[in-house]
Amino acid sequence: MTSNDINNPLITNQIHPHQQLYRVIVHVKWAYPKLFETLILRLGGMHMLMSFVGCVGTLMADTGLKEVMESAFGGVTKLLSGKNFPQNVRALRLVVEELLRSISEQSESYEMLSILEERERVSRTAKLWVSCLAQSVLIMMLFIRAEREAEWPLHLLAVKLIMPYFFATGHLNYARYGLHYLSSMERLPDDILVQFMKGEHVMRHQAGIWNGMWSDMFIETTFMCYGHGPGGLVGITLNAAAMKRWALSLHTCNQLVKDFTDLKDGGHKIQITRHKEESAARKASDDIDRQKTGEKLSLCTNPLDPDEHESGIVNIITGKVCVHSVNVDCAVDIRRNKWRLFIHLGQMLFMVQLAQK
Repeated sequence: MTSNDINNPLITNQIHPHQQLYRVIVHVKWAYPKLFETLILRLGGMHMLMSFVGCVGTLMADTGLKEVMESAFGGVTKLLSGKNFPQNVRALRLVVEELLRSISEQSESYEMLSILEERERVSRTAKLWVSCLAQSVLIMMLFIRAEREAEWPLHLLAVKLIMPYFFATGHLNYARYGLHYLSSMERLPDDILVQFMKGEHVMRHQAGIWNGMWSDMFIETTFMCYGHGPGGLVGITLNAAAMKRWALSLHTCNQLVKDFTDLKDGGHKIQITRHKEESAARKASDDIDRQKTGEKLSLCTNPLDPDEHESGIVNIITGKVCVHSVNVDCAVDIRRNKWRLFIHLGQMLFMVQLAQK
């Protein structure tokens, strides 16, 4: 994107930064609205998902979730802080699968929601594990599916479902700028909306199905990966001329590699039709981790069985009951009712003090 592109009203430019850069660019755009009138900003989805995982880790602290995960996974503290994506999402998904296994085996799939809602009404512990863990993991899967399948309406729905968790856990930057992102994406120009509805908002390394990805994840797997690899940026970061040469030549080098690959393959384009999660090795690894997680859960207080719970919130490992004033089980519901008040404030949202809890 050049300065001529920015000033050309006939060209619409798109930038897909992570939250810190998104924040800077938003304020620059507000300061110079005419200059950046055609600039479309999208918030990086991978970093948003990592922050969302951190929300789950905060809400589920001292509940026994960490000990359950440690039975099958390493580095759980980092996983629950939002680091080590996508391993953290995989770990939470397998825990929820085992958590819901007994209910799913004893009832039809369409009955599961009503069963969980009934148990939520009876037990605060069940409500915490359903609303702050099970539902959040299902939202993560929805968010990932939207990007993998390039479904723009599903992406917006998933972002809406994520927002209360940012408010509930004090992730204020994503709370503020996530709302701004959501409201701006709901007011896209018609020509951009048509492109997004066709799935042109995602990136792919290769043509195929179920392999769309967020722009910030694409950068992590290209520029960031190459920069840390052989012939990368390690050792030349203090040399401005070398840095410039490396950054400007990367696209040309990649194009040459692609041209040589096409020449070798006779111009035949490889299309990905099977996701790596379907491989035999990945399925075997998942089965082992599910078994370890299930065995650990069988030794704990069942977080979804109200008959095993006290009146308060119970740690399923130690059996300790929190004081009655703790309301983490209701945190998401409380914020879900309040965050909608901010969505129509526009720039006024950034002048309103948001509560940390």
